[in-house]
Amino acid sequence: MRSLSLPSLRGKLTGTVRGVFCELPCPEALEIIGIAGWDFAVVDCEHAPITVSRLPGMVRAAAAAGMPAIVRVASNSASAIQHALDCGAAGVQIPQIASLEAARSAVAAARFHPEGQRGFNPFVRAAAFSAEPVAEFLARSNRDLTLVLQIESAAGLAAVDAILEIEGIDVLFIGPYDLSQSLGIPGETAHPRVYEAGARLVESASRAGVAVGVFANTEEEARRWRQAGVRYLCFSVDTVILLKALRAAWERLK
Repeated sequence: MRSLSLPSLRGKLTGTVRGVFCELPCPEALEIIGIAGWDFAVVDCEHAPITVSRLPGMVRAAAAAGMPAIVRVASNSASAIQHALDCGAAGVQIPQIASLEAARSAVAAARFHPEGQRGFNPFVRAAAFSAEPVAEFLARSNRDLTLVLQIESAAGLAAVDAILEIEGIDVLFIGPYDLSQSLGIPGETAHPRVYEAGARLVESASRAGVAVGVFANTEEEARRWRQAGVRYLCFSVDTVILLKALRAAWERLK
């Protein structure tokens, strides 16, 4: 009996992993990112026009290239989290976590008993459509899941120490755009106040054994965050990388 290929990212978080945000609602985009060698991709269901019906094919395309797909869900909704994981995603990235209660809700929705209360269906792709024994599916899901919580507000920063006391969180992710807005400097993602907030987050998370992630627009930003101790590094967006490559090729051809 053949088993499905469901790549996992969690075991690699002891080192630095590098990924790309995917905004294009296109399985080929995920497959190309994987073929290019990236460690993971974040399928953005919060801001991109990626529908519920398109998501399974995109997760499958990432797996075909041997790359874990992390799905950024639209909200901290148990049904959205469950759907992404049932598709076979390697993990979920949950936006706008600003309180202890929100973090607890996210963990409960993402993990099976005894770590959480994720909705349980053994007939979905994540369980090889029932080909995988139930006990193995439950154990593997909790073991291999990467749970990423986005801290992107002043309230979220204030709640970090309490959030880090919860079991089951793998990454705290700095959302620099929303964080800059919350700090009163909207759009200034490279502002010293954003870096200072991120550095404090890295310090707290390191004590708790939790990785920190961030989105970086440029290679310079990526290097600076890496030096600060960020291990889950998201560099740019597929649409931006494509636009820059096409512009550069056009200029060379002119």
